[in-house]
Amino acid sequence: MMASSDIVTPRPVTPVALCEDHAIVREGFRQLIDALGGYRVLREFGSMEQVLADGALDGIALLILDLSLPDGNGMDVLDALAVRARSPKVLVLSMHDAQAFAHDALGRGAAGFLSKRAAPEALPEALQTIARGEVYSGGLPTSRIRGDLLASLTPREHEVLLRLVAGMGPAQIGETLGLNIKTVYAHRHSLMLKLDARNPMDLYRIARQHGLIS
Repeated sequence: MMASSDIVTPRPVTPVALCEDHAIVREGFRQLIDALGGYRVLREFGSMEQVLADGALDGIALLILDLSLPDGNGMDVLDALAVRARSPKVLVLSMHDAQAFAHDALGRGAAGFLSKRAAPEALPEALQTIARGEVYSGGLPTSRIRGDLLASLTPREHEVLLRLVAGMGPAQIGETLGLNIKTVYAHRHSLMLKLDARNPMDLYRIARQHGLIS
């Protein structure tokens, strides 16, 4: 009879999805990931339409996403996932290792950025970093990529931001905070410049990324 101390608890397996339009590249990543142990590629996609289809990512904890897709851009996928109630963590792949690409991807909610030109051992490092709840930047300086943007806001701008992402309009915000509507518009303009937000969707994404909304 096996002693209770001899019972081995199975290691949890993280379900992974791959979105890459080149089948050969996809196969290479699948083999690398499955060989690591603790991860299993359950689904593979070759386009933006496929990965964003209803139910495509149900049960997936980690999405490995190529930036270049035949019917769109990986950044568009990140934007679409950012407004979903539940979405997997995303590790972005790119042929480019420029800081601008990493800045954009991480700013849109990606949990990591990895150049396809990186050494094979960079992949498990990226997966382990993300699993710890940290950001993987492929060796690029995270302090320059994903700083605390909210620290640049004044207390009043922060108050306005909270109400904007809660769905309040400028008139309602002004009434709540005791400000005239021109002042509210001025605060909104200032905070959008500081956060490099182009529209309300960007504000929502940034607020979610920094834990202001669930």
